[in-house]
Amino acid sequence: MAQKERLSIIRQTVKRDKKVSVSALSREHNVTEETIRRDLEKLEQEGLLTRTYGGAVLNIEKISEHIDYLRRSQTNKAEKVAIGKLAASVIPEKAAIGADASSTVMEAINLLRDKPDITVLTNSVKIVRELDQASITIISTGGIVNNSTFSMQGNIVRKILKDYYVDVVLISCTALEVDGGVYDSNEEEAELKRVLVDRGQKIILLADHTKFNKVAFVRVLDFAKLDMVITDQKPSSDWIEMFKEKGIELLYPQENIQPFMA
Repeated sequence: MAQKERLSIIRQTVKRDKKVSVSALSREHNVTEETIRRDLEKLEQEGLLTRTYGGAVLNIEKISEHIDYLRRSQTNKAEKVAIGKLAASVIPEKAAIGADASSTVMEAINLLRDKPDITVLTNSVKIVRELDQASITIISTGGIVNNSTFSMQGNIVRKILKDYYVDVVLISCTALEVDGGVYDSNEEEAELKRVLVDRGQKIILLADHTKFNKVAFVRVLDFAKLDMVITDQKPSSDWIEMFKEKGIELLYPQENIQPFMA
């Protein structure tokens, strides 16, 4: 078994069991304990786990808990602004956009506020409240307001989203893992992101560099669903290779941006 495949299995084992032992992993994968120790060292460098005597434990902080929207909106603010500018620059004219309730997506939509030919379908309370006087057309899903996430949730949102089909979907996330996919800290928000993604032609993920090589509470989707990833700095070679293999366009500030058509 190749190391990449073995690491992927060990990651899932750690996330499931919260702790692992070197001896058990050695027997399971039919490799030496020294090989397993090197594997655990690599996963520790990723931030997934902490090595202990005879094994390793999952880093609980990597299972990201829900964070109040107002705090999140001010975290990595410069990075979110840079990502928002890139996202706004690739939106074609007269586009219908599906937007989640994340603070990063809010940055992008705010930069489109003076474009009367843009329509935004969203469950974001912030977009509805703060851009009510903007030139763009906003379609609110309605639903039960969650005052911590500033989002509208519930079956009403699901039903409304399924009545529309949009040119571009903009979503963000809590964490990204090369072998695992896209993660979020809120199960309800994760489900709404999935519904939104299914209603879009072009799917764009907005994620700053701090979200790479991490996991969170619930898996949203795999990378096969994405057409583009926009971040604030160049990812590592492993990420670049994976995006290339899956045909995902990668944008970050050093790249030349060319709008794509829906």
